[in-house]
Amino acid sequence: MTQTTQVSKSNWFQQNPKKTLAVITVLAILLIVVAAEKILQFYNHRHGVFLETEPRYIRLKEYRPHSRILLPFPRGHLPYTDNVFTKKYPIDVDRDGFIKPSRKYAHPDLSVVFLGGSTTECMFVDEENRFPYVAGILLEQATGKKINSYNGGMSGLNSLQCLDILLNKVIPLNPRVVVFMENINDLSTLLYEGTYWSQNTTRAPIETLKKTKLVGKLLKEILIPNLNYAYRNLRSMVEAAHGDEFAKARGKKLQVDQARLTGEFAMNLQSFVDLCKVRGLAPVLMTQANRITDHPDPVVAAYINRFGRDTGLNYRDFKKIYDAFNETIRQIGRQNQVLVIDLAREVPPDKSYLYDMVHFNDKGSRYAAGIIADRLKTVIGP
Repeated sequence: MTQTTQVSKSNWFQQNPKKTLAVITVLAILLIVVAAEKILQFYNHRHGVFLETEPRYIRLKEYRPHSRILLPFPRGHLPYTDNVFTKKYPIDVDRDGFIKPSRKYAHPDLSVVFLGGSTTECMFVDEENRFPYVAGILLEQATGKKINSYNGGMSGLNSLQCLDILLNKVIPLNPRVVVFMENINDLSTLLYEGTYWSQNTTRAPIETLKKTKLVGKLLKEILIPNLNYAYRNLRSMVEAAHGDEFAKARGKKLQVDQARLTGEFAMNLQSFVDLCKVRGLAPVLMTQANRITDHPDPVVAAYINRFGRDTGLNYRDFKKIYDAFNETIRQIGRQNQVLVIDLAREVPPDKSYLYDMVHFNDKGSRYAAGIIADRLKTVIGP
């Protein structure tokens, strides 16, 4: 009776010696870590060393690997298209952040990678009609080789961000060919921001994480990764429909130095060519197909007029600088003796192929794929 009473009166620590030892050990480790941090902080300050508490990262702009997204056409862009979009379009992403179908073969004969912005991504085109995929199929049929064709496009990407992707994602794949198409994203970035190295939250190449945001971000990724991802997708859709990444710059009349802007663009194109060549990859440049003609249709005129109200550029001025960016692509190709696929000249500039100023519809995407595959045969060989 006395022994039972004695056991019942023993506390939790006596009843759970192993757990007690574990708690004491953890607390001791935490105490040591905190003490070591304070000692090192004191030592560093005495020697003039002040550590940055806000980490910075190079932002790799890509879709999250192994994700699948269904996107409706943004309502805010409806006034600038004459096509009808009645469904949601899937973006299915592989383990390396490329849009599927991509890695069809574990051991292909060769691989081709396409880099660019939304005009390469082909978001609002059916999966089986996106030109990076279709071009790969046509090349297989023409050469008899097993070919993986990777779609590395993403809305908003400019050439500087594509260089990051080339270095960190594309080179490890060891593709035979890398096809690069940029224009309008570089043009808008340089016009509104003046530089590729801006502080724009969506296009800045470097991201700084505040302490509070870093902790919150880590906790969300660990505790509620699916809910957090759903929230980010929803916010992206809302921003696409109503947001404006260049809102701070709009309403200010721009002073356009065309030579400087095309010069900046040319340096990134040259960097792309040089990086590919030094790594033994075949660089291919593409101009951007468009509906920016001497006599624009109402859809294109409406978009450029909106742009002109923001920037002070009229249609003629905008067309001049846009055409200059495509011409810069041709010049870099000629100077380096690399293939240029001139979609700007080969794709008819009308709504049968492009649903707005620069984006392919299904028919246009397949049409472009035929042109691309035909030209790439000269690089890939029989």
